Amino acid sequence: MLKFAAVAAAAVLLIASAEAKTPAEMWKDGLKEANADWATQKHALLKINDAAYIHEGEFTSLIGDPKKPATWHWVKGKVPNAALIASFAKGKPVLTKTGKPVPPQALTSGIDIAPGIDVTGGATQIAPGETGLRLWVFDQGHKAAKAFKGVDYFPYDPAYRVTASFKPDPKFAPHVFRTSRGLDKQFFHTGDATFTLQGKPITLPLYADSNKPAEVKSMTSFFIDELTGKGAYRAGRYVDVEEPVGKFPPSKVVIDFNFAYNPNCARSSYFNCPVAIDFIQLAMKAGEKDPHAGAH
Repeated sequence: MLKFAAVAAAAVLLIASAEAKTPAEMWKDGLKEANADWATQKHALLKINDAAYIHEGEFTSLIGDPKKPATWHWVKGKVPNAALIASFAKGKPVLTKTGKPVPPQALTSGIDIAPGIDVTGGATQIAPGETGLRLWVFDQGHKAAKAFKGVDYFPYDPAYRVTASFKPDPKFAPHVFRTSRGLDKQFFHTGDATFTLQGKPITLPLYADSNKPAEVKSMTSFFIDELTGKGAYRAGRYVDVEEPVGKFPPSKVVIDFNFAYNPNCARSSYFNCPVAIDFIQLAMKAGEKDPHAGAH
């Protein structure tokens, strides 16, 4: 009981500490977390060597030279003597490693393939209304992770943190976005956020991955602006409603554009990212910059 009490007390202190932080402090912490996600964690995004997206009933095989980490990649179908063969059947991964079955839950923590090489994955939307399997193979010595110099954001500006009125879409209209891999992904229009920024009235559509009100716990905008392709990433940026929605619909939402981020495909071709289309008629000098445009 004493141990439990100590853990509970520590959790309360951590929550209180988080609540005491200003938005700018949380933004700064977020940059550190983003850098770790991109380069230093075990399954950092820039350590991905290759990815496979497979439909129900399809197979993919992982092949490579254990002495040459950069050679590991996925090929379609079943390949004899592959290190790992995967398929997707009845909504679940089916895996065999050197001919022996591997439990699907092993994908969560990683399946060891060779020294410094492992595989993770899980179910993902690969077409409107269709769930498939996404698999990644990671190389702990990947040169892209070693060369990463950190995310590049505009300085925090409190003027870009807005409280918006929210008008829900009772129909949860489905919207299909074209993706970076030339595929399609479907999201549902939850409603519109309306606010004023730099003296201009703005209406920004928000989306969720469910059309059931009880399942909407977060909402996202996929936006472009007057900086898109001119210092901001050419396929647009995303920004999430800051707080969990809770009971849907809320009457107001807080959007902090300082937290606007690039889709993962801005740095990695192994993701399937919606291309943004909703235009904000401003130069949004907040959030993440284009990683390919150099210093601004």
